[in-house]
Amino acid sequence: MIVVEDLQNASTDVDSLQNYLSDNFEQVYDFFTHQKHADLVASRDKLNRYIQLNRNVILQLDIDDKTSLAFVSLLLDISEELGLLAPFRYLYEHLKNENYNIGERLKAASLYLIGVTTADDYVSRYETIYNHLQLSAETEEDNTDKVLMTMVNYYAQVIHDFGEFNISKVEELKAKMNKSLSDFEFSFLHSELITDILSFDSRSFTATYSGIHSLLDSFLRRDIIRPPYKKEFLIERGTEYCDLLALGANSFKAVRQISVSKYQLIKSDSIFNSLGRGVAILTDENQLYAYMNSYGNMHYEKLMGAFKTIPKPFFSQETNIIDWGCGQAMASMTYFDFLNQVGSKQKIKNFTLIEPSEIALKRASLHIRNFNPIADIHTINKDLDALVNKDFVKNKTQTHIHLFSNILDIDVFSLTTLLLLVESNFPGENYFICVSPYINDTRTSRVDAFVNYFSKKKEFAKINSVDNKTGEWQGSWTRVVRVFKIHL
Repeated sequence: MIVVEDLQNASTDVDSLQNYLSDNFEQVYDFFTHQKHADLVASRDKLNRYIQLNRNVILQLDIDDKTSLAFVSLLLDISEELGLLAPFRYLYEHLKNENYNIGERLKAASLYLIGVTTADDYVSRYETIYNHLQLSAETEEDNTDKVLMTMVNYYAQVIHDFGEFNISKVEELKAKMNKSLSDFEFSFLHSELITDILSFDSRSFTATYSGIHSLLDSFLRRDIIRPPYKKEFLIERGTEYCDLLALGANSFKAVRQISVSKYQLIKSDSIFNSLGRGVAILTDENQLYAYMNSYGNMHYEKLMGAFKTIPKPFFSQETNIIDWGCGQAMASMTYFDFLNQVGSKQKIKNFTLIEPSEIALKRASLHIRNFNPIADIHTINKDLDALVNKDFVKNKTQTHIHLFSNILDIDVFSLTTLLLLVESNFPGENYFICVSPYINDTRTSRVDAFVNYFSKKKEFAKINSVDNKTGEWQGSWTRVVRVFKIHL
């Protein structure tokens, strides 16, 4: 894992730092985004010193290079998280001047970290800060942890600056937060963390400031709670859904229509919001219906566009499919649809379905069995960080197609670990289909770091690369597509 000293040693000049980032970016990304908050706090002084001492080198990085741009944005993000005020200010202004898509959360942070001179400045900006953070929670972040962190840091900053001599402004800000909680049912502020923080007596400003940061540190360094995984083969059996599927749903759209029809009977904001913008681990059937109803068509269109770029000779080869974070196997079902549309009889020897949600994985196996009754299906009921080499079945067929649909841009797993798993378990010819939404340039850089790692391997060939922001593709849908092949 990358350490601050490695970055310092590589930052003697711009060329040296850019070369280092090019060779090690997946580790750099993991250091800043996947490390526990407590470990980052322990490195706070080192990180601050690194950014301050190497300011000129960092600001001279060629940000037309996506890796360099993503690195600067990661430094900005960590400066906000750790309260490094001076680095935040000049990194923010630098990226803003370069027309970088900073994102709603950091726009909110800039409103209390830059250009604030009076208590009225802090309080009068609350509504704008809140709106940026709510939009971030709804459209950018995979969970509300960082959004809540920014709001808590904002509140704590007001207490720190004005708690002793202008307590009325602290109380005014607290009142505004409580009003947002009461007025907006689906506000990101509905969290035990916010409830606990607002319960502090703000008149005891020193104890309150210390207590807030203690709660925030505890909140952000929570270990991921993993569900108990099932080791046996998982498939849905004996349900009403099995019967409905058996009536003839042999295309993606026909399968999706079952969920659409069922969801109309139970449709609610609470079910939709429980999906966590499509990244929550699903636990009940209503969520399965809601996910397929809400996100199915978008997944399908992105994947179909990607499949069309695969060279035709591949479809004459026997292959294995590995569906990473498969959910209900939408990517695999879309691949079946694509093969039918192009008239291909490609033999798929083995399906490996990887998914932490037991209920989704069972349905994924059912879907694959519906499309291909004789398929060899291997289920792995784990999240990506829990995977080990022995989870994978070794196959004689050494041609593989890896499906990464709306998974590589998510920050909740280690990219470095995933790369080593792929490299260790899939000898032969490998095709990668990677599709994600466009969130911001930093998140896209995570997808590119995955591609760049393999670009140094034998017989790498880039097949397709697409970036479409809102309004550049289909309506409000966005997409990031990377298709490539390598020999391992």
